[in-house]
Amino acid sequence: MGAANATALAGPLVRAARAVVATVEQVLKPEGLTFDQWLVLDTLATEGGLAMAELAERTTTPGPTLTRLVDRLVSTALLYREVDPADRRKVLVHLSRRGQSEHRRIAPQVATAERELLTGLRASTGLLESLRDLADGR
Repeated sequence: MGAANATALAGPLVRAARAVVATVEQVLKPEGLTFDQWLVLDTLATEGGLAMAELAERTTTPGPTLTRLVDRLVSTALLYREVDPADRRKVLVHLSRRGQSEHRRIAPQVATAERELLTGLRASTGLLESLRDLADGR
């Protein structure tokens, strides 16, 4: 693949990612959440309690930024921290009951917004799987 082809892929991918973020943020803003905060909530809802390093990897959020995001979500009682019982040197981050409730309430709205973005795309299921593979390095 030549340099022109790489640029032809990168530009549309970046614009598409920005369109997804902007669309999802329209749902999240009235809830007082940012897209990055949503990624943290959604990841914890899906995977359960995680150490900060694991959460950073799964959300692709740099450590210092993630710390600020988690601090904010803890201050709004959506998350809580606890010492990992298996390794007392680690701190795990969990969704609180309030966080679980908020996630259950907001997730269908986010899913609807994402589905609407995919409407009209040819082979959207294949496209989505291909993008996931690309993001996962496969």
